Amino acid sequence: MFAKTKDVLNRFFGRGLIPHQLAFTLLNPLRRFVLAPEALAARLDLAADHRVLEVGPGPGYCSLAVARRIPQGTLYLVDIQEEMLRKAEARLRRAGLENVSIHHGDAAALPFSAGCFDVVFMVAVFGEIRQQSAAMSECLRVLKPGGLLSVTEQPGDTDFVDLGDLKERVQAEGFVLATVHGGNKNFTANFHKPD
Repeated sequence: MFAKTKDVLNRFFGRGLIPHQLAFTLLNPLRRFVLAPEALAARLDLAADHRVLEVGPGPGYCSLAVARRIPQGTLYLVDIQEEMLRKAEARLRRAGLENVSIHHGDAAALPFSAGCFDVVFMVAVFGEIRQQSAAMSECLRVLKPGGLLSVTEQPGDTDFVDLGDLKERVQAEGFVLATVHGGNKNFTANFHKPD
């Protein structure tokens, strides 16, 4: 269902972004069968006090699970669609989570200072980024030395980037592959910023 909906939208909107009016499709509980948010959060090597950046959270499908794992830290959300950010913020607040900071922005020009995050992650977003090289440079810039960049790709995503291509693009910007969870069509690739 998710892939078919996105295909239709791409024909009408010409971009890989799902408009905020259809955010409910991103909250479909059937997504748990592909990758549950709690399983994703476990792949991020989080500490309770980490500062974490989620690029392209949409309505916050994975955000709740991550925010809950960092009770003394802060989850920062950055999205190009302000409406999606408002939906994510409302969802997190309804869940009683206050350790969240919302920022409108583009992955190719992140509105944060250098070396301020322990983890940067994105789920089914990498292929939607138009300026991928600039975005990876920005992720490298905002991560602390040794910090983690985590990129998850999932089946059915029309902007899916295969693992080999992803590794090549991300490592070209200076990251070092650390671990891969999952298989070729449903994976999380974790990269470290060199110390």
